[in-house]
Amino acid sequence: MPLYEYRCNKCGESFELMVRFSEADLIPVCPHCESPNTQRKLSMIASTRSGSSDSFVSSSSSSCGSSGGFS
Repeated sequence: MPLYEYRCNKCGESFELMVRFSEADLIPVCPHCESPNTQRKLSMIASTRSGSSDSFVSSSSSSCGSSGGFS
């Protein structure tokens, strides 16, 4: 089950809920003030990568062999 983030428009509190995909369109009640006036927040997707900020710069070296292609 995915974890969704919500914000209450009445009290301003944010909360998270694990919701089934089949129930993702339902509007939950705020656990702090019990208001049904809530909305799902847009969440950032977490990703990790190794290396420095220059890792996207192309270089002449390759980890796929001397020709840089597939054999």
